[in-house]
Amino acid sequence: MGAGKDEKNRRLNILISETLDKRLSEAAEKYDTSKSAFVRRAVEREFQRRKEEELARAADELASLYASDEELTEFTALDGEDFS
Repeated sequence: MGAGKDEKNRRLNILISETLDKRLSEAAEKYDTSKSAFVRRAVEREFQRRKEEELARAADELASLYASDEELTEFTALDGEDFS
């Protein structure tokens, strides 16, 4: 996860509430990191979480297709059999 070793960093300015800034400062201090590093890791984790959600959704869609398509299930009885 994260930027590649040779990838250049870009500056991002965002506006957050005082409350969120206080919480961010406390969390960064708790984890002995900067606010910027904390936010970068949070954004990376969110992208990873969304990717995993998309993959899970796709797997669910494929599973229902597999279960309902006779062409895909014709050889289910042979699954796991030894043909040697």
